[in-house]
Formats: sequence, structure tokens, C-alpha cells
Amino acid sequence: MGSDAASAATATVPALVAVDATWARLPALHALIRDVYATSDAMSEDFEDKFPSPSALAAEIAAVTARPGGLVLAADAEPLPLGYLVIEPRPQARLRHTADLTMGVASTARGRGIGRLLVAEALTRIAAAGIVEIVYLMVRADNLKAQELYRHAGFERVATLRRDTRIDGRYHDGVLMRRFVGGYD
Repeated sequence: MGSDAASAATATVPALVAVDATWARLPALHALIRDVYATSDAMSEDFEDKFPSPSALAAEIAAVTARPGGLVLAADAEPLPLGYLVIEPRPQARLRHTADLTMGVASTARGRGIGRLLVAEALTRIAAAGIVEIVYLMVRADNLKAQELYRHAGFERVATLRRDTRIDGRYHDGVLMRRFVGGYD
């Protein structure tokens, strides 16, 4: 009976996989990202503009992972991945030691620690690579759960950007956060 409980606990932990543009489950990842955009107003872009098709997602992943330090992770499960995270290094020559983090968790998996797992794994991988020294992210000021997740992972609040995002005619403040990685603080 104890082994059943242990195997049930491990069955709920998704595999964290590095994704490239040839990943066989890109259509499933595309469907996950569609779910994230459809069930959250925290994204600043429209899904159809950013990822109109799995091939557009593949092109974006190829661009991110082609840059030194670029990383795309998925918390893989069946039938759809439970979450994704992107570390996108900045292309400007004097900013290549910095990157932007974006992530999303499936509407059915929120509050289960998937985001925490993805952030921890991504920070471990980029610290080991030794290319990205600072990770930045933006989060809406009213998204307190996300801010707490990032604070728990060592991110600090850098600034509040008043009226940063406009959704359906309403303005929302944004919070800029950052974390030094790999001992560069």
C-alpha cells in the first residue's frame, strides 16, 4: 500500500523537458499555450497574433534556442503539457548577459506547483550554462500569486510601471522583477 502512495505521488510530477523546434509534441504545446492565453488575461499579447499555428510556435522556439543561453522548458504530461517556460536572451550586444522569462501553466494545473518546478529547473539550467547573468520578468501588479512564486524563487521587485498594460480599455500596473543567476549578484 505504501508503494502505491509513492507511485501516485511521483505520477503527478511531470517530466521537465527542454524543447526545441523539432519536438514531437509541439502541437500539444501549442494547445497548452492557447489554453493559457484563453484562461488568463495576464498575457500582454494576443495568442492568434503571436502563435497563429504550431509552425509559428516552432519558429519562435527555434529563434529562442538559437541564442546562447536560450531555453524553452515544458512540464510534459498527457494529453497536454501542464506548463511551459521560456528564457529568451536579449539580442542586443551589450544586453546578451540578460534574458526575459515568460511562462504559463494550464488552467487545470494552476496552484499545483508546476510553475515553481519550471522556474527552479530553468534557473538551475541557465546558471549551469553560465551565459545569462540576469533574468527579468514582468507581472501584473494585481497578480499576487505570481509575484509570490517569483519572490520565492529569488526574484526582487525592481519597479512598478503605472498603467503599463491596457486590457478592454482598463489600465493595469506592471511589476518588473529580476534575479541574478550563477553567482553574478
